[in-house]
Amino acid sequence: MISYRSTASFTLDCLPRPSPLALVSVLAIAARNPTVAERAGIQQALFDDVRAHAKPARPVITAISVSTVRPGGASAKNRYSKFARANLSDPRAGFAAALLGYYVVSISGWRVLGLGSSEVGCSIPPKTCGGRKSAILRDLKLDCP
Repeated sequence: MISYRSTASFTLDCLPRPSPLALVSVLAIAARNPTVAERAGIQQALFDDVRAHAKPARPVITAISVSTVRPGGASAKNRYSKFARANLSDPRAGFAAALLGYYVVSISGWRVLGLGSSEVGCSIPPKTCGGRKSAILRDLKLDCP
């Protein structure tokens, strides 16, 4: 058996080192898959909303993601505790996205806050998201101009 031992050493001082805060912020913003209960509640909320407005006609839910960003501020003032995005596809209407919030006051449950093919969630007031609207929308990959 032949073994080889190198005495050379290499350093990567020429590469920039990421700051620990940058790594934490990247890891903190990563939407997750819904739990079974969350998925069922989101599906029911979308079904109820579509039935109430009769559009889109026959949507198929293609994906659901739940934001890991939580609303800021005092919990007693926040009416929504978490947010989710659902992607929908309809043969006649095309692609759409929905922004949903989990309502915790009075009768709790998922509620559709926005549904459409562009700028979904842009019209909701920032206080709905506890002052973290832009972070929540970014986490769910919803763009506002």
